[in-house]
Amino acid sequence: MKSFSANRSAFLAAVIVGSHLVAASPKPVFSHDPKTTDSCIDWWNNADASRSCECVRDQFSIMPEEFAAWNPSLSEDCDPWRYPLSYCVSTSDRDPPPNATTTTTVTPTPTTTTTSSHVPSPTSWSARGCYPDQDPDFPVLDRLVTEEGGDPDLDIATCEDMCWEASINGTVLFAGVKAGNQCWCSSFIGGESTSDQKKCDTPCAGNEEEICGADDFINVFEPVTTSETPSATRTFSSAVATESDSGAVRLLA
Repeated sequence: MKSFSANRSAFLAAVIVGSHLVAASPKPVFSHDPKTTDSCIDWWNNADASRSCECVRDQFSIMPEEFAAWNPSLSEDCDPWRYPLSYCVSTSDRDPPPNATTTTTVTPTPTTTTTSSHVPSPTSWSARGCYPDQDPDFPVLDRLVTEEGGDPDLDIATCEDMCWEASINGTVLFAGVKAGNQCWCSSFIGGESTSDQKKCDTPCAGNEEEICGADDFINVFEPVTTSETPSATRTFSSAVATESDSGAVRLLA
């Protein structure tokens, strides 16, 4: 039986074509189909329209029915092929692609003491703005941390604290409030901010002086820390809003 590490090494070797290294990674960078196979170990991060679905399948020697089974949002005809979105391109039980070079590396296992490096929630957060968030299969932020039905006491600071609490090892970089009572967290922003920041117009359930998105819009925030913060290179957005025009604070008539 082939070892998991051997299969994975062979797969990673196979993603190099000529001098071009394709956009594959062991974790998804963008949103992905929640029904994607649980055994996925490598992802194609489809940032733009530069590569077709068929091209990606050929790149990784994947059969159409195999690719559709791993990524249920796609048909065997590659429809619909979306971006920015991450797709599974290899699983832990898959044989290495043909002609791949397998390299197995054995390293000693060091004795380590695990400690948490998490620090208290920062006192300052920066508003990223109001984002349209209408597709439940591909949310702007990918993790809902409030219970179903929302939090009747939610305000912006509460959501920021909840997301920071979930951010051990840099897994969460952004916090978002939506529909007045929902808190979302994510390591990336899966979309672009709206040109009309007043689309976020729903008061927070726990503080009516603050705005917590809207039914189809979400206010997004990121922490400002004194120590080095992981770069938000996963954000697929070029728009940056200020505190005053983000829709996070109610405008008085």
